[in-house]
Amino acid sequence: MRPFNIFSNYILLCSILLGTAISAGVGYTFYQNEVLAIEADFKRDVDDKTTALERELLINLEVLYAVKGLFDSSDSVSADEFANLGSSFLVRHPNIQALEWIPRVSREERAGMEEAHRQNHPDFEFTEREFQGSMIRAAERSEYFPVYYVEPIEGNEVAFGFDLASNSRRDKILKKSRDLDLALATASITLVQEVSNQKGFLMFMPLFNGEPNTLIKRREKLRGFVLGVYRISDMFETAIKYTGAQGINLKLVDNTGVSAERLYSNYSEDQLQDKTQQRLTYSKPLVRFGGRQWTLVASPTLGYIAERRSLLPFIITAFGVLFVLLGGAYTFAVIRRTSLIKVEVEERTQDLIEAKLELEVLSHTDSLTKVANRRKFDEQFEKEWYRAIRSKGSLSLIMIDIDNFKLFNDHYGHLAGDQCLKDVSKALKHTLSRNTDLVARYGGEEFVILLPNTNEPHLLADKCRNNIEKLHIPHAPSDVSEYVTISLGIVTKVPTQNCDPDSFTDKADQLLYKAKELGKNRVCIDDALLVKKGDVIDFKAPVN
Repeated sequence: MRPFNIFSNYILLCSILLGTAISAGVGYTFYQNEVLAIEADFKRDVDDKTTALERELLINLEVLYAVKGLFDSSDSVSADEFANLGSSFLVRHPNIQALEWIPRVSREERAGMEEAHRQNHPDFEFTEREFQGSMIRAAERSEYFPVYYVEPIEGNEVAFGFDLASNSRRDKILKKSRDLDLALATASITLVQEVSNQKGFLMFMPLFNGEPNTLIKRREKLRGFVLGVYRISDMFETAIKYTGAQGINLKLVDNTGVSAERLYSNYSEDQLQDKTQQRLTYSKPLVRFGGRQWTLVASPTLGYIAERRSLLPFIITAFGVLFVLLGGAYTFAVIRRTSLIKVEVEERTQDLIEAKLELEVLSHTDSLTKVANRRKFDEQFEKEWYRAIRSKGSLSLIMIDIDNFKLFNDHYGHLAGDQCLKDVSKALKHTLSRNTDLVARYGGEEFVILLPNTNEPHLLADKCRNNIEKLHIPHAPSDVSEYVTISLGIVTKVPTQNCDPDSFTDKADQLLYKAKELGKNRVCIDDALLVKKGDVIDFKAPVN
């Protein structure tokens, strides 16, 4: 009974392990489905925040269009008119740092423009930032784009009079906006009026005299730019303030350039330690805004994930372990039985395959000489023939016959004749060096060699003739040599669809008998006769 108890305990243990594994797998599946559900909710929440941010950007752009409309309706907009309109918008859009009017001013107009503004602002002048960071009087240049009107003035005093053309990057944006007649935004910058580390950006909207429709006219008719100054974090937080989901780590990235630039983030990168947080990280590109491509990168906080977790996967796992034990034992028994049957089937299948292969080898091998038989040759010849047609390659066939073999049999007996056939076939096989070449017993004392894509097959044939003669098998009754010799006929062709394979083999047979008629122990090919002494006799006989 002891072996039975050991076996029963083994089955019980395996059942428990299997049941636990199945239960854990089912629980893990529910866990993964729950993660997928959280991921879907998370992406939807991030999409909502992206939509809110895009809407905020569009509203800010519409404010610039409204300010532009003021200048389109009047050739001379006063500071008070600009201040009244700008302040009304800023009340509704507190995330806008400033609205500005940037006129195009030539060198000749500079003094008059500065003097006109000094009536209300005695210290007004065109300024630029020196390399140490302080503001100084703008250097002389052909034209200027100064901040001429700004609303509100409070908090933006340092930007008042600042020449945007004094900065090469901003000057490049100005010219591009002018040439394309498009509202364009800068990359993130530190505003001249900024005292903290918060990043901002500028949005330029060109204003022309009339409606120029060519590049040259736009450059001539440029009147100036309406400019919006934005703090990125203020705008971002205003946009997502009223979106529903909380507990999401957000990062705004500018992907316009070669390398991504972080514009805003409400978390530090080292907070993303949980694998689920990393897996659920989601990037959502915004609609292009002012020629910039921004992307919102979001990841859930641990609180966001925990809020949406349930105990269902763990409950399923626990109950599964309890109820699967009996099923596990039964499953183990079935698997055990199936495994035994499978092994038995595989063993029998392998025996059948080996028997089939052995039978196939026997059916393709000459029982006496152990080289390929006539059946194998016919199959290989057909395969190589059509392969040569497809590849437009050459195919050579050597037909071989042992000279005076009947006399050999009559003189030495059939046992010696069988041994002679074995020795000749072995020597022919050893003469070949390629696996693609085939030696076969064609019938009686006749052999064939099939040579795909072989250069100068007559050299190989003559080598076979020499190797047979070097065997020094005595052949007293032969009228050719004191040793056993062979005669060979060779035919070579690049077959086509119109060629007849039977004519090809018949031609080799004709050349073999031609070699015998000319004295035996020689090679006859379709364009010459090669005898053992090296003489060559012309012999033209085309193959069909």
